[in-house]
Amino acid sequence: MLFEQFDRLLFLAKGGRTVYFGQVGQGSKILIDYFVKTGAPPCPEGENPAEWMLSAIGAAPGSHTDVDWHQAWLDSKERVAVRQELQNLKDEGLSKSQGQEEEKKDKSAYTEFAAPFGLQFITVFIRVSQQLWRTPSYIYSKMFLSIIVGLFVGFSFFKADTSQQGLANQLFSVFLLFTMFGQLVQQIMPQFVTQRSLYEVRERPAKVYSWKVFILSYILIEILWSVLVGTILFFCWYYPIGYYRNAIPTDTVAVRGALMWLYVMMFMIFTATFAVMAVAGQDTAENAGNLANLAFSLSLIFCG
Repeated sequence: MLFEQFDRLLFLAKGGRTVYFGQVGQGSKILIDYFVKTGAPPCPEGENPAEWMLSAIGAAPGSHTDVDWHQAWLDSKERVAVRQELQNLKDEGLSKSQGQEEEKKDKSAYTEFAAPFGLQFITVFIRVSQQLWRTPSYIYSKMFLSIIVGLFVGFSFFKADTSQQGLANQLFSVFLLFTMFGQLVQQIMPQFVTQRSLYEVRERPAKVYSWKVFILSYILIEILWSVLVGTILFFCWYYPIGYYRNAIPTDTVAVRGALMWLYVMMFMIFTATFAVMAVAGQDTAENAGNLANLAFSLSLIFCG
């Protein structure tokens, strides 16, 4: 069954001498007919053609033949047909080279990838989305981290008032929210390293799609998940502390709530893109995590 999967066979005897080169045929019929008419015994019904072929030319242990199969190939009409086909291919190549100037006008013939950038992006984006969706442990861990941190910080400063101490507590709750950075980075980076390893081993050598498409797809899907997770974090953190009450005197509750939601979104998007930037040039997620945490610590120390 495996042998019948091949369309053509190049059969070489000892010393690299050609015995047969051509179609195998349905049920190896073309191959068997050639050897039988050249002097081989008929192939028994149910016999493996690959093994029968070796016995026919005397290559199998205990087999013997008086036919010079290499010379028989040189004298066969099948060889003449093969030579003619090669000549046709050569002539076709020459005719194409003569029209090379016209062909250069078609820029698509000289692109690095077979598919255009847009099609590459759509296909890879869908694939990366499916891979993350099929990794529920990664999605659950992001959501679990956001919910726990949001509720813990939110209820640690539950209903902080607008006094001097209350405002200080509110400000400190913002700082504590930023401490999620390290944990989020440590979740993102190993996932990216796994995807990058697959790309470097499989897709990049085969020129399936560009590295720009890979990076862009991964960043965008991370941003989408960050928006969802960040929204959950916002509700778990913003309302228990009572930030909305600060805007009641000026009747800007909705505006300030929306603005704070945007700030949380920016933090989540910053974290996702910063993590990809740090790990893209590092071999391991551990080194990239240390680098990202160091850079973020400097960002906190010098107020961004």
